[in-house]
Amino acid sequence: MEKAIIDYLTTEKKQKPAIATMLCEKVSRYDDIKTEFLEWLDKRNFNLDHAVTIEGYSAADIHRLAPFLDGIGVYNFLVTLREKPDFAKKIIAQGFPNL
Repeated sequence: MEKAIIDYLTTEKKQKPAIATMLCEKVSRYDDIKTEFLEWLDKRNFNLDHAVTIEGYSAADIHRLAPFLDGIGVYNFLVTLREKPDFAKKIIAQGFPNL
């Protein structure tokens, strides 16, 4: 478990430890996404030169399309885009309803 992610979720985002653990586990499933999220956590900037792109979308793209998503939301959506691309693209096409 990545301490920096858990600290962000419990301290800044005020998540209960069980929810923080669940969110951390999801964003940590893929090293490239986790590494970029940790960089975002440090810089608080989605516009990175070496951004991970999944199904044609980067974290900056997701944030631009859904500005109401915070950092963990954006990066966990990238995990969803990798694992369930058809489902995620449907959410994008619908304008992120109910998120």
